[in-house]
Amino acid sequence: MNIAPEKREWLCIIPDRPGMLEKRLEIRPIHLANLKPLIESKKVVTGGPMFHDAHPTEGKPANFKGSMMIFRAATEAEVREYLSNDVYGKGNVWDLENMQIIPVAIVV
Repeated sequence: MNIAPEKREWLCIIPDRPGMLEKRLEIRPIHLANLKPLIESKKVVTGGPMFHDAHPTEGKPANFKGSMMIFRAATEAEVREYLSNDVYGKGNVWDLENMQIIPVAIVV
């Protein structure tokens, strides 16, 4: 009998590569569409963009720094595989060499 491995939470902090704002915005609809089934299956708990110095204000472009996500998976390798295959990962928007994947526990 196979027993499914326990799912754990992982905080993912993924910086953007410099100069990738235009590409980020161009492929963002694909990125969000691909996330939808992961959100529905609860593999992605939450996530969103990070900003360099402040939240964007009306009339000013967002100063994106990267992305953060809380992912639910059995292993860190599973999380890395997803992030590497995401359109931001494959499109070199994300700086995967400098991403952090930190084991966390959600209690509230």
